[in-house]
Amino acid sequence: MGSQTLVRLIGALVFVVGGGLLSLMGTMGAAPSFWYLICFWTFPLIGLLWFWKPNLGAALSIGPLLSLALMLRYFPGMWEFSKAWAAAFAVALLSAVALVSLALRGFRGWPIPVLMSFLFVTCAFATDRLFTNKVAVRSHQMYIAIDGHAPWGDVGDAGTISPVVLYRRAGAGYCYVAFDSAELRRRLMPKSGQEVVVEYNVFSDFGKERGYNVRSVDGLILANGELVVRDYERSGGRILGPGDAQSSTDDCP
Repeated sequence: MGSQTLVRLIGALVFVVGGGLLSLMGTMGAAPSFWYLICFWTFPLIGLLWFWKPNLGAALSIGPLLSLALMLRYFPGMWEFSKAWAAAFAVALLSAVALVSLALRGFRGWPIPVLMSFLFVTCAFATDRLFTNKVAVRSHQMYIAIDGHAPWGDVGDAGTISPVVLYRRAGAGYCYVAFDSAELRRRLMPKSGQEVVVEYNVFSDFGKERGYNVRSVDGLILANGELVVRDYERSGGRILGPGDAQSSTDDCP
């Protein structure tokens, strides 16, 4: 078996199998942002191209490989989470770079496919920044129940310290959020039964909401975007009232 054939087979195997695993893990939430996931999806396709023209597959893979190189900034977290996964990631990246270098030797037509690969990654990055992980801040006036006694009943488990409950009307029911926080309790104690401003960070991708967190309560910052500033134990949701429906236009975040 010639060296070129060996490079072809190993390259195809590395990109198809490794890219498939990355795509699977990225779909399950391991990709730091959407543009990484787009790059992961291309690796199995590039791997199939290696069977036909390894030099072309190698040139087209340079741009998407940049996403893996940039993921090295998360390597300390990978290592802490799983040393085996971090080591496998590093070996796979080094192997891919070595295979690309071998496949490109003597290939004079590399500039156009390399340019195309970087253009693809640029478009993926721009799409991610323009349309995904958008944050909108919503503010609501919400009542305070320091002792957990909300209008629909007690919030919290019996025998435990009652949480700080913030609630507002939503249709015939209520939207609420409850915190287990001594700091928040001390801050809101003088205002029990009154209204305070509660801000939410609402996250969306391509115009569709996918989640939220509480940004601030009465001016006390809890989260800056997805970065948690104060890690209070929290629960919340919606309490339906008589004749109310979950499809009400006044939904909770």
